[in-house]
Amino acid sequence: MTNLTNISSPVKKIFRLVIFLACIGYLVWFFYVNRQSLRIAFDISISTIILIVLLWAVYLFLLSYRFQLILEKCSGRRPHFWSLFRIFVLGRFLNTFISQAGTVYRGLQLKQEYGISYTDYISSFASFGWMDSWINMTVAALAMLICGSNLKIGPFYAWHISLVLAICIFVVPLLLEAVFGKIRFRNTYLNWMHSKLTEVLKVTVENVKDTAYVSKIIILGIATLICVGALYYICFRIFDITLNIPLLAVFYALLSLSTCIIITPGNIGVQELAYGFLSKQLGFGMAQGVLVAVFARVSGTAIVLLLGITLGGIDLLKQQKKHSNQQL
Repeated sequence: MTNLTNISSPVKKIFRLVIFLACIGYLVWFFYVNRQSLRIAFDISISTIILIVLLWAVYLFLLSYRFQLILEKCSGRRPHFWSLFRIFVLGRFLNTFISQAGTVYRGLQLKQEYGISYTDYISSFASFGWMDSWINMTVAALAMLICGSNLKIGPFYAWHISLVLAICIFVVPLLLEAVFGKIRFRNTYLNWMHSKLTEVLKVTVENVKDTAYVSKIIILGIATLICVGALYYICFRIFDITLNIPLLAVFYALLSLSTCIIITPGNIGVQELAYGFLSKQLGFGMAQGVLVAVFARVSGTAIVLLLGITLGGIDLLKQQKKHSNQQL
């Protein structure tokens, strides 16, 4: 088992590095060819930049509050909001530099400061990602349906795609919980892994039965969508593109999925190309989609770095790197 882990880990890193370099290389070539589109980004007013950064800050507050509610539901403990906000932001800060370091950091801090077990933390993290994804996809589908949108992505209607994804995302944990409940292993390690996964799935599914709790999460989800919708509306307006509500919902749903499925560190390159592809499919041109994704990433990363440094992220980053060097 150890040998397989040691072999797979370098292969996995090399594979991610190849994808990362390929994406970055393509983007560099793309912007070289589309230099005229890139120049638009340098004409953005200071007031617009400040507004975008403020919207990102509100977005982080909303995410932290929603994570607090989910954490309380899964663990029975309620961390102080500002303390949790600090842990949440510093986790994002660390993830900017070291892949998954922030996720580990959050788990350790919550256990040390509030006695929240790793299983409860993982359950909260899983519930957070799961509920975020299906709420966003459902709202996107409803927004397009209510507005009577005939928007297509390739040969398919966009609201059909969003609805199918929403249903799949919602149903998968329910099916896994039912299946895992009937499986048994004789191997001690596999049995331990099975029990932990079953516990995570059970907690995640049980929480959905609480109507008041789910209602709060949905309201916060909609508030988050409005915040990010305003952010992307401004970003696209910079490049003379006006998005309606269904289109904004589609782009936010894609942002939500890109944070759950990590291919490269921070999905750098992958997210930009996904936005470019979607923008091209919608008839806006690939350059505009890529530019919006890049600008949104830079502004979002800027606020995370600013808050992270203010909250002590530099010292924390040094500790993480020192710990990594000791392990090597």
